[in-house]
Amino acid sequence: MMVSISRRLEDFEINKKLFLLINSKRHYCLDLFYRYFHYACKGYTVLPFFILIYFSYRHLLLPFCLAFILESLLVMFMKKLFKAPRPATLLGENRVHLMEPLHLNSFPSGDSAMAFLIATFFLPVVSYPYNFLLLIYAFLVAYGRIYSGSHFPLDVAVGGAIGALCATLAHSLF
Repeated sequence: MMVSISRRLEDFEINKKLFLLINSKRHYCLDLFYRYFHYACKGYTVLPFFILIYFSYRHLLLPFCLAFILESLLVMFMKKLFKAPRPATLLGENRVHLMEPLHLNSFPSGDSAMAFLIATFFLPVVSYPYNFLLLIYAFLVAYGRIYSGSHFPLDVAVGGAIGALCATLAHSLF
């Protein structure tokens, strides 16, 4: 039962067509950029923000920890629950340009969730141009997950929503 649900979760035309549109339009500058930028999209990216909070916004340490833990648990739970296949598995490896090895299930995107958690959490805290840069960072991560062949647009959208909701919830509780 779960296999059929996870297969159908991402197996709809708009999701696949949008993925193929983004993933198939290659440019050497974007390839070079995302070859290295994907390192700025991982879970350990949060470490500098913990350090920033500890030294500059110590009163936000507890809400940030709550948002981080909630987002991480929710993403891990959903990945295990849905067991959604990666784009290369669903569409065939010859149709997908992969830029990095993939290990876990696809849905939702943990990297997008983390990027939008960081951006949403700090938006009310920092001023221009930092808040603008945080939004650019989050959207670059989201686009890059599709461009690199790692995630479908649905994975990225739900991951971004999870990150934004966890940050908003943590702010509202404190």
